Amino acid sequence: LVLFAETRMGLQVLLDRTLDFLSLVGLKLNADKCFTVGIKGQPKQKCTVLEAQSFYVGSREIPSLKRTDEWKYLGINFTATGRVRCNPAEDIGPKLQRLTKAPLKPQQRMFALRTVLIPQLYHKLALGSVAIGILRKTDKLIRYYVRRWLNLPLDMPIAFIHAPPKSGGLGIPSLRWVAPMLRLRRLSNIKWPHLTQNEVASSFLEAEKQRARDRLLAEQNELLSRPAIEKYWANKLYLSVDGSGLREAGHWGPQHGWVNQPTRLLTGKEYIDGIRLRINALPTKSRTTRGRHELERQCRAGCDAPETTNHIMQKCYRSHGRRIARHNCVVNRIKRGLEERGCVVIVEPSLQCESGLNKPDLVALRQNHIDVIDIQIVTDGHSMDDAHQRKINRYDRPDIRTELRRRFEAAGDIEFHSATLNWRGIWSGQSVKRLIAKGLLSKYDSHIISVQVMRGSLGCFKQFMYLSGFSRDWT
Repeated sequence: LVLFAETRMGLQVLLDRTLDFLSLVGLKLNADKCFTVGIKGQPKQKCTVLEAQSFYVGSREIPSLKRTDEWKYLGINFTATGRVRCNPAEDIGPKLQRLTKAPLKPQQRMFALRTVLIPQLYHKLALGSVAIGILRKTDKLIRYYVRRWLNLPLDMPIAFIHAPPKSGGLGIPSLRWVAPMLRLRRLSNIKWPHLTQNEVASSFLEAEKQRARDRLLAEQNELLSRPAIEKYWANKLYLSVDGSGLREAGHWGPQHGWVNQPTRLLTGKEYIDGIRLRINALPTKSRTTRGRHELERQCRAGCDAPETTNHIMQKCYRSHGRRIARHNCVVNRIKRGLEERGCVVIVEPSLQCESGLNKPDLVALRQNHIDVIDIQIVTDGHSMDDAHQRKINRYDRPDIRTELRRRFEAAGDIEFHSATLNWRGIWSGQSVKRLIAKGLLSKYDSHIISVQVMRGSLGCFKQFMYLSGFSRDWT
């Protein structure tokens, strides 16, 4: 409760009336928690001074504060000269250090940062206007610790840290944009008539709202809401070289559960390696020699191709066995899920058709109905929905339909599907939504399969790095 008066006698009268009112409703003022601030203007010097005066709550005198004393009101610190400048970097810095020293997994640290440490700053940032430079400094400090926890390189796109998990990022809020947005929302929700009808208060509110709105201007776009800020960071991520493969990550949300939850599904090392795989930060020759074109970039296994993450995961002969194991792992997971739903599943049946031998990965029989599912893990940089459609067109032909009816003696419908992901564990939106709509896959299984593909890709990379074989010279 804050009481204002222009004179000492007036304030004492307010105190007495307040004390009488509170006593009527069964409340009592605690003099030990009360204080006064006497501010006196000096017109000639154009300044103010603090004047110590005595005030009483009942029979007890309450203390008078000095100019250097601080007090907290609604979570904000004040002095006699006004609101104390908020510095979120000084507030969150020691907490980040304690979080670093705590015996936690990296995914647990990220979860605590995203849901506890950063939200603790929102109240102060919304009530107090903080300089843009301080907000940028705080974001830089947070990014330093995120890179440290996840062992990420310095040239990793900043947008990967701030983009939402549903778009392929880590989902760490950027205070540079969140703080002005929260302040604007707080000011816009003030609807008190005694403030809006007062000319001085109304002009102050409008000026503060305009200031916050100006801070939310990014490349001629106003980021006035959290979805707008998330879209801004997602677009910046997709425009980067390392983040372009995540462009279709937003088509299916459940696949990102392992990124933003403190799950026990992954060890700390697997989580770090999975994040590095996701943003193409694994130490390949092409990745570690950026900006130094004079250095050798050819595949160390002797392939006539640059050593990129995409080459290792999809083409190099060293990782061929692990690629097959990655594919089979997805096949077995979908097969178990279909059998739990009561389907009879045939793995890689040989269908001798007019066009030749065809071997789809799975054929599921249920109630005289046939579902053909083929699994593929494709490269990034291309449309996965197009790859999904090409796979369906590959099997959806009259001769294959005829052979399926003859082979399995089914008179019901025959449908063709694909389970299409890229080596980062990102699903094709059309593929996963179609499988779930037809009851062939669950949301939980789509999340587990995404993790399995990520683990399989890490296995490809580890085998590539551990082996020392060299391909023969075909010339």
